[in-house]
Amino acid sequence: MYKIILMILTATILNANAGNYNIKFKGIKLGEIETLDTLKENYLKAEVTSTIAKFFIGKENFVFHSGEEPKIKDAKFRRDKNMLLFAFLQSLTEKPEHKVYKINDVKTMTLDCSTNECKFIYNKKGRIKGQGIITFDERGEFIKLKEEIASVEISKI
Repeated sequence: MYKIILMILTATILNANAGNYNIKFKGIKLGEIETLDTLKENYLKAEVTSTIAKFFIGKENFVFHSGEEPKIKDAKFRRDKNMLLFAFLQSLTEKPEHKVYKINDVKTMTLDCSTNECKFIYNKKGRIKGQGIITFDERGEFIKLKEEIASVEISKI
């Protein structure tokens, strides 16, 4: 019963955050994300809108994933090695004041949230492998995610 309630809550929150979002990688705009709903399936799909990015990627879509590659045609896939999608989903659904998630024996994710932001740090074998900040507006709606190490930025248009 608890899992069903959590899934409904997650879907409701993600739908409330529906809209278009820009995704940048190393300062270059790759494209636009239509919805955050796919976060619960461990991926985000962006339509590549930048002419330069299309030339280098050679595909119509860019998929950032943390699990199995989703079945999406004409897509360039990039695996989320820094637990960015996990931190993003937890900040949208739980927004804990302070929580340390033990991923396995050598990996942890720390999430510290306030009303308007969540800071995350991903540690692997005692070393910081990912860190960033997720900001929200005064109503608690997502505005921007900025991961510093992998140089990924997702922002509301």
